Amino acid sequence: MARKPRVHSTPTTGGNAPKPTPGSDSPTPAALASAFATLGEEPPAPPLGFSARLNLLLDLAAVVPARIEGRVLGVLAINPAWKELEVRRWLQQDQLPDRAELRRLVKLLVAQLGPEHDALRWEAFLVYGSPIVGSPVEHLLYREDRGRRDIASRIFALLTEQYAIPPSSYDADLVFQRCLKLMQQFNIYEWEDFQAGHMEPFRSVLFPETS
Repeated sequence: MARKPRVHSTPTTGGNAPKPTPGSDSPTPAALASAFATLGEEPPAPPLGFSARLNLLLDLAAVVPARIEGRVLGVLAINPAWKELEVRRWLQQDQLPDRAELRRLVKLLVAQLGPEHDALRWEAFLVYGSPIVGSPVEHLLYREDRGRRDIASRIFALLTEQYAIPPSSYDADLVFQRCLKLMQQFNIYEWEDFQAGHMEPFRSVLFPETS
């Protein structure tokens, strides 16, 4: 007797049910539209700290007066079409300017800082602040501080060699801090700024026991 062909039925329930195709659990276009509309109803969060960051940039650019010496009028002079009230809000109440106006202002101010500064990074920092956008000046300040410390180390080594000062006669950390402070007082920011005439004053402050 001929065997009848076996008929395979396709189960519709249980563990062997067909798996949904990838993406089938994604929200429908209608759900996305509804969620989008809901988000649109939420007022944007105020850019907390914006005024402080903008004032920092103005301080660094040094093209308008200080905050207590007529800064609002100084900023108004950049564009007489601006209103005094809106400029005060930018500088004092964390209110953002129109983004196109902000970008123009940032480009103008950052151009005063030098080629190592990036206007887009500054704009993002002004709007969002840290930690979302790191401060554009932190790494520059660190680099400058590291440079000053290198110069202080060279001055330290030069003095101890020149005057034959033994390591056992001083506290290295204390002397190093004295050196950094004295460099600032004498406006020494590059190795070339340290002249022969600085040797004796630095020795008397850094190593008073040997004077």
